[in-house]
Parts: sequence; structure tokens; C-alpha cells
Amino acid sequence: MKKILSLLGACAVCGSMYAQSSDYPWAVGLYGGRTEYNGEYGNHFFDFGRNSSNHFFGAKFYGHGALTVERYLNKHFDAMLFGSYGYYGAEKENSAQEFESAMANANLNIKYKFPFIAQYRVHPFVFAGVGTRGIFNIDKPTKESSQVEEGWDLVAQAGLGIEVRLTDHWALRYMGAYGYGFADNHDKMECGSFGDQQLLHSIGVVCSFPFKPKDSDKDGVPDKFDSCPNTPAGVQVDDKGCPLDEDGDKVPDYLDKCPGTPAAAAGKIDTTGCPTDEDGDGVPDYIDECPGTPAEARGMVDSKGCPLDSDGDGVADYLDKCPGTPAEAKGHIDATGCPIDSDGDGIYDYEDACPSVAGIKENKGCPEVKEEVKQVFKKALNGIQFESGKATIKSSSFGILNQIVSIMNENPAYKLNIAGHTDNSGKADKNLQLSKDRAAAVKDYLVNKGIDASRMATEGYGDTQPVATNKTKAGKALNRRVAFEVEF
Repeated sequence: MKKILSLLGACAVCGSMYAQSSDYPWAVGLYGGRTEYNGEYGNHFFDFGRNSSNHFFGAKFYGHGALTVERYLNKHFDAMLFGSYGYYGAEKENSAQEFESAMANANLNIKYKFPFIAQYRVHPFVFAGVGTRGIFNIDKPTKESSQVEEGWDLVAQAGLGIEVRLTDHWALRYMGAYGYGFADNHDKMECGSFGDQQLLHSIGVVCSFPFKPKDSDKDGVPDKFDSCPNTPAGVQVDDKGCPLDEDGDKVPDYLDKCPGTPAAAAGKIDTTGCPTDEDGDGVPDYIDECPGTPAEARGMVDSKGCPLDSDGDGVADYLDKCPGTPAEAKGHIDATGCPIDSDGDGIYDYEDACPSVAGIKENKGCPEVKEEVKQVFKKALNGIQFESGKATIKSSSFGILNQIVSIMNENPAYKLNIAGHTDNSGKADKNLQLSKDRAAAVKDYLVNKGIDASRMATEGYGDTQPVATNKTKAGKALNRRVAFEVEF
């Protein structure tokens, strides 16, 4: 009793911070109410229909007093010890049979709160648990038949309640607690498989009060649960007493200069909570695909930390002395990013058809074909004669062919395309083959004179590319020809 009075005294000096919570985890309630019976004597739950001089609002009134002691668990649940003592009984309607007893209850319940209405003054809740019930004979029963079977049995309890907050720590509360007893003989009537049941209506007052264990660093977490003692004052902590680290980078929020660091940066964080950038290129190490970028490249890197190469020539901008090199120059660039001119003729290799031989722009970087060379090829056009219908070169053509040998020897960069043509005498397919054979015969002659075969290519076109009419003898003679074209 002294302990109960002490608890109530604590309630009397409750502060005004907040209702039952982790800081004010304990609550005590005192109640009075009515006990109702359901069993072999009938169901007297909510029985307010009968009335007599001995009855109070219907069925005979059996009162009780109750006490609750509660412990805050979290925002959803509390543990609640419910104890009561009072009278319990029933009478059969239109019958002299009745029983009366004293009854004690002790139950341990889990109470569920509704956190979404925590800010309001009216708070409904539900609870359930198990406990024990004691049934005892009263000193002066009204009838001899009122004697009961004394004893204790197991009771399952469930119920609901509602409270109205008067202040931050005081509330009015109603609870309806249903109890199912696992014994069926206390009323001296045992029938069927159901135990005697009870419903306790309790109305009273509840007060929450502080019970604070030692918290040396005053972070709200008791020392015995504090995994991080000596937390600096004012620092927000988790339920283990450790400073919050919302981004999980192992740097507490109160020290973290870069809150919200992504999880991918784990292991690459400095002591201020910011991602490291070892090469100072402005791209954090955890996304830097080119670590170790030189200092001179700073300001010239992409989002992945790699040096920019704006013109795509394979030379980073910070090294590129010729920015804006066209795409077609790719593969013909030196280490400074500038186009190469291998033969020094002022024409870049990517534009130079003859990159290894100095030439002129008008000839795409290839050497100019001398006029005397052009005249020799022009003379050879119709000057190389063959046996009629054959690919045998007449000896009269050796002179002009030897001049071509000299030209090839004097100009080692020259490459020749040798094309054979015929007039339209005979069948077209035979003319095509004859033109190919005659071009090959010319190549063989030049090879025999020491010209590398790889410098020459041949093709025959038959009568498909005439340069004159095939209706005259003179025209046919012009169409029978071997054309030479210089390449580099």
C-alpha cells in the first residue's frame, strides 16, 4: 500500500513535458466499477433492463476497485499490469437461485495505442493478456446457496478503453475488460465446456510520471543502454545513444559537412563526411573512373573524372595543342594532338593521297605527273600493237614500252593501272577476255624488265568503253588501245 501511495505522490508532482513516453514511461491508474457475470446463471453482460429495490440499474450491482501499473514500450505498445478486487455474482431470473463471492484479478496485458491520433486529447486503445482469478466466499452471504467453490484459475483477458487527457499527465479513463475463466465450478454449477466469464467496467484516473535511470551525457539514453557514452550536449542520438548518421558514412551528422552522401561512397569519405577527391579534379573518388588525373587537367575533366577530349582525336584537351581537329584526322595525330604531315609537303596525312611522298595540293598531296610522262602515256595509248585477235605484243611496240619502264624506274612512287580495250569486232565475251589478256601481257613485259608486279594492276573492258565510232576503220583503231593511269 505504501508503494502505491508513493506512486500516486509522484503523479501529484508530474511535470508538463509530455504524456507517457520514453522520458515518462510509467503510469498508474485507480478505478472503480461494476463486475458482470456470464455463465450457468445466465448472461448479465450489459444487463440494464431489470429493476428492483435491491438492484442498481437492472441486474444486481457488484462493484470492484482496480489498479493499473503501465510501462511504456514504444509508440505502439505499453505493458499493463491490471489488478482488481470486488464482488462477483448472479441470480437466475424468476428464481431464488443465486451465488455471490469476492473476486480478485491479476492480469498482465499488452496495450496497443493508435499513434496517428497521439496529438489529440481523446485516445482509444485495446489490450489483451493472461492472468489469474481468485474466487472467495463473502462473510455474510444473503442466502445459504450463495456459498461458492473457492480457488484460483487461469483467465484470458481482452478489452478496450478510451481516455481523455485532462493535462499532459492526467487523464480520465474507461476500460471494459472481458475475462474468460478456464474453470467452470466456482458458481457451484458446472455445465458444458465453457468457463465462467466476467466483464469489468472500470472508470478512473491515470497519471504518467518520470522514472529516469542515470544518463551521464544527458542524451536521453540511460547509461546501461548507451553504446556511445559522453556524446556531446545537444547532439541527436539513436536508440542506442549514438550520434545519428543519416547517410551511413560513419561520420555523425553533427560533424558531417556533406550530409546525404550516397552509400556508393562508403570507404572513400574524409573525416568531415565528404567524399574524397585524391586528384583534386572535382570528381569524388567513388565515381572517378580516371584517378590520378594530373593537376594541369583540372577543370578539363568529364563527369566521370576523365580528361576531356573535345575533338575526339585521342589526345586529352589539356595536352592538345591543336583543339578542334576534324574527326577524319583520327589516326593521323601526333602526341600533341596535331595532324601529322609525314612527307612535309604541307598537306596533312589525313588529306594526303600520297602521305609518304611529297606532292602538291592540286594532286591531293601526290607528286605532279610531268608533262613528258603524260605524253609518253598518251603515245602508248594507241602505240602498243598486238597480233590480230591475240595478246601477243608486236615488236614495234617495244620502244614505247621501254620508255614506260624508264618512267617507272625514275619514279618509284608511281603505281600503274593498265586497262585493255577492244573494238566491237567479234563476240563481246571474247573481246572482254582479249582486253584482259592484252593488259596482262603489257604487265608481264614490264615485270620482265624489272618493274615490281605489286606496282601494277590490270583490267580489261572489252568493247564497253569506246572512245570513237566502231563504224569506221579509223574509229576501230582508236578503240583498240591500252590506257595507263598513274596512282600513288
